[in-house]
Amino acid sequence: MKYLLPVLLIACLFTACRKQREDPAPAVELDTLRAVTAVTSASFQITSTLKHADKGLAVVYGHCWSATNTLPTIADQKSEQSAAPTLFPHSFTSPINGLNENTRYYVRAYAIAGQVTVYSDPVTVTTYPGFFALFSKVLEDSLRNRNFGYGYVLLQNGVVKAESAGGLKARTTDPGGEKPYLLDTKMHIASMSKTITAMAFLKLASERGIRTGDPIVNYLPANWVKGPGIGSVTFRDLLTHRSGIIGSGQYCANGSYSENIYTGLKKLIADGIVPANRGNYCYQNANFGLFRVLIPAILGYGFSGDDATDDQQTQQRYIEYVQQNVLEKAGIAGAVPDTPAEFTYTYDFPYSGAAGWNQGNFRNTTGAYGWYLTPREAGKLYSSVFTTDNTSVLTQAYKDTLTTYRLGCFGGTTSDGPILYHDGWWYLRSLTYQGIRTAWVRFPNGILAILFVNALHGQNGLFPSRNGDDILTVLNSSYARARQLHSGRAAAASLYLEYPDPH
Repeated sequence: MKYLLPVLLIACLFTACRKQREDPAPAVELDTLRAVTAVTSASFQITSTLKHADKGLAVVYGHCWSATNTLPTIADQKSEQSAAPTLFPHSFTSPINGLNENTRYYVRAYAIAGQVTVYSDPVTVTTYPGFFALFSKVLEDSLRNRNFGYGYVLLQNGVVKAESAGGLKARTTDPGGEKPYLLDTKMHIASMSKTITAMAFLKLASERGIRTGDPIVNYLPANWVKGPGIGSVTFRDLLTHRSGIIGSGQYCANGSYSENIYTGLKKLIADGIVPANRGNYCYQNANFGLFRVLIPAILGYGFSGDDATDDQQTQQRYIEYVQQNVLEKAGIAGAVPDTPAEFTYTYDFPYSGAAGWNQGNFRNTTGAYGWYLTPREAGKLYSSVFTTDNTSVLTQAYKDTLTTYRLGCFGGTTSDGPILYHDGWWYLRSLTYQGIRTAWVRFPNGILAILFVNALHGQNGLFPSRNGDDILTVLNSSYARARQLHSGRAAAASLYLEYPDPH
């Protein structure tokens, strides 16, 4: 027994020494708290915390990540920092870049002190989809389940990047029953037609040696009376709404149907213009309706002097020229200013139960409005002219003329840079507004957006949004939000429109 106590003491000391060697105090510790911020399509930031490191010990730390390894190590991709921190907890942030879009990554913090490497528990971070997937999602969220039909196409340099359609073009209460709104649904594009007319004139002008600054008077029918000031009106004046034509009243007011038929145009020319009005902007459908007469005249049509005959002949020649030299050159066959066999009805929003409205045919007023296209066809046409080097419709020089002088289009500025656009608006007003809203917008970097909807807000007659935003604001907000998510920018969306009124 006298030897038992020393043996036990030695055993205890041995056990304690072994325990000390097996479980030393950690030289470095990582906290489990982390924050992930600034997630984009290709990057994110992650913050972790060093909970403890032995005094004076140099520590290498950072984050490691992998798309395949659920427990990434420093053998995978990693960020790296080094320090000998003295104050704890010590937070550190790694910006992680060069990632794939729409991908899940496994991430762990690590710290190396001497021969010791410790890791935090893993977290997962999923990067956002690419820009166009984001643009499409944000836009789709503003359209889906709103009880109206819609279609949109997003392109870059003429290549479709995203497209979608939804809702109805006809309801069960309409003749023919319920039908879905598709990307191949034909719908009246309204004043987006003005851009088409501008393209057609420039195409013909380039072939006939006509300048935009030439007067129109030599191409008007001989039997039309030319009122005061008409001799000074140029093609460019018409294409920029600065002709001095203000409608049939004393103040600028966009003309009705009666001013845009053949005899209505004839009367406006006979009325002439007030010199003070020429050069001042006044949005008039008649400015572009006149090209239904001018383009056939440039082509060589000999006016008979009979209004009914000349009306029919100019309609036919204008439509054929646009079809053959603009639309077909862009790969669009069979487009007409007539309602399709399967009507695309228009409604109010919120939907009141009112019968759908069929807008009908526009052959006798086409020029300023009237063409029926699908969202896909519109994307093909406007992107070809405005975002590609394709010269099938217009040479580059005439594309530059179109955009520089904003012929048949308007300008604006966003937080990303300048835009070009033209919207369309057509409505019937009874108890509420019914109708359509359309737009093409060229954003920076060769991006072009097309949006069609077949309903108007019942009270204000504009885009069927719940917050009052009109179509151009909806498109720009979706674009800007996608840019923020894609790039991590925090800049708010801004939008300045040259002429913000609906057209």
